[in-house]
Amino acid sequence: MDRKNFGYSLKNIPIPSRNSYLKNLISKVDSFIHRIRWKAFFFDKNNGQSENNKYVNFGFASEKTPPQNPALTPFENDLYDLINNLSFTKHKSTFQKQLSKDAKEIRNSTSLYVPADKTTNLYKLQTESYKKLLNDNITKDYKKTEMSTKRSIDQEAKKIANALQLDERIECLAEREAFITLKDHKENFENNPKCRLLNPAKSEIGRVSKAYLQKINDEIRSKLKLNQWRNTSTVIDWFKNLQSKENHKFLQLDIVDFYPSITESLLTAALEFAKQHTEVPIEISNTVMHARKSLLFSDNSAWVKQRDSTFDVTMGSFDGAEECELVGLYLLAKMKEDFPSVDFGLYRDDGLGYYKKGPGPSIKRLRKDIIKLFKDSGLNITIE
Repeated sequence: MDRKNFGYSLKNIPIPSRNSYLKNLISKVDSFIHRIRWKAFFFDKNNGQSENNKYVNFGFASEKTPPQNPALTPFENDLYDLINNLSFTKHKSTFQKQLSKDAKEIRNSTSLYVPADKTTNLYKLQTESYKKLLNDNITKDYKKTEMSTKRSIDQEAKKIANALQLDERIECLAEREAFITLKDHKENFENNPKCRLLNPAKSEIGRVSKAYLQKINDEIRSKLKLNQWRNTSTVIDWFKNLQSKENHKFLQLDIVDFYPSITESLLTAALEFAKQHTEVPIEISNTVMHARKSLLFSDNSAWVKQRDSTFDVTMGSFDGAEECELVGLYLLAKMKEDFPSVDFGLYRDDGLGYYKKGPGPSIKRLRKDIIKLFKDSGLNITIE
């Protein structure tokens, strides 16, 4: 395994060829015109009023062609004229030349370039080594299943889509191959490489679930005033507003593998908790739970979690962050109830809190009790 660092952000891309650039530009302009025609159509239809119900289509695009609007025709013609009048130069900066050289090196290599999880490093692996790492990470938590499982999931998704009148907009579960990134920030990485398994196959029902969960989470946060942070600045503001910091001790915890550790029973408990504080109809609960029915695809086979069969909270799913927030609110409420002396908050899988200084044994007991609270929900934490 050879490490390679190009010394710049991997989001940089070399300048494409003339034909490739024009194809992409025309495609993007067509997409923009398509969307702006729909915007104009609904603006005229609603007499200038915006759509009140944002959940009507949940962001799914229509397969229909938008009608032309005479008022937009001159604008559209000017856009296409801009494309027609583009001129190109062969001049490339030193940096662009380096990008092209590196891209050519990657294309011509017989090895695979595998990205690191949290750094800009790339690692050159032979195909056999990569497949072994991928297979080891899959078989650790997954088992093979029949492809009929996918048809069953698609049939259930179809019923939900029909009920929402979105059957012509929502697609079946795509069979996208799983892949890994390397956790080179972990100890002893050279001798025992750790990987993050990523599953890009995600149900589009997750977009519906995301909208539902956002509303539920907002209402719970507003009602219970729990410290669920959603960005860095809110954590900093919380810390700045603390009084008499010198008289308190701080605790910091991390939920280990938060996404994959969420079980069906834990999510069910979180939804039951939500029903105590806001309205959650059975249709919404069923949609949220169906969005968790996931398959992992690799080497022409379908895989399911060994623990909960098709139930899986995958990294990158449409509603994964919102589900973590709902579970987080459930855990914050339990922390507030069991440990009222601790002012505690969560940002996804990271927790921070403070409490009044006390004798050693009470601190050790607090640590032990907090670990037990999370353990009872099926979650492991590290705490200091």
